[in-house]
Amino acid sequence: MCNAWNHPPSCSCGWGGEGHAGKRSPLSRYDAWVPPLQPAYESFTRPNSSCPVCGDPVFFYQSPTGGRVFFDELGPPWPKHPCTDSSCIPKPLRGVDQSSGSREIGWEHDGWQPILLRFETEIDQCFSKVVGVWCHQEVELYFRKTALGRFGAKVRLNPKSLAHLRELKNSTYELSLLNDAGNPARARCYPSLALAREFEPSISKRSLKAKKKRR
Repeated sequence: MCNAWNHPPSCSCGWGGEGHAGKRSPLSRYDAWVPPLQPAYESFTRPNSSCPVCGDPVFFYQSPTGGRVFFDELGPPWPKHPCTDSSCIPKPLRGVDQSSGSREIGWEHDGWQPILLRFETEIDQCFSKVVGVWCHQEVELYFRKTALGRFGAKVRLNPKSLAHLRELKNSTYELSLLNDAGNPARARCYPSLALAREFEPSISKRSLKAKKKRR
């Protein structure tokens, strides 16, 4: 006799709890709880757009979290178009001759080049490594986790983010990207973990002290 505990799939004892009719139907195996669906957004950029308010050429960007931003230039310092808000949808660019290429691009003049981010790997509690394609070659860069956050917060890098990279002095780099909310963020990067620890000594010292305490 069934003891009303851990019923087998073929049980029809009637002790199945509230709403149980005393007999299991063939479809009962599919009655398991299903988690609610969450909205998903696809990050994309529409470069040839016009402002729905003034009609000027703009770049439209939707972030991985659904935020929408209009930019006058799609690169550092990421100047936002002033006369639109995130609820507007841009129109295709018409009636503007784009073949001349006479417009100077500010970020290119400042040494920035787009980088295609692939993935981020956590090295330790202080540093992460990001791999991407920059100037037609694969690069590995190391940066401290708090570089992209505010007030010392650790922030993980989203590989779907729009990003630019430029080379600085002393074999260092600067990474500029749009975070999940569509806001600009910058981080100093290094081609090796040894250089990252050399140029970020305070981070390394705190890491060593934490390890000594755990021992």
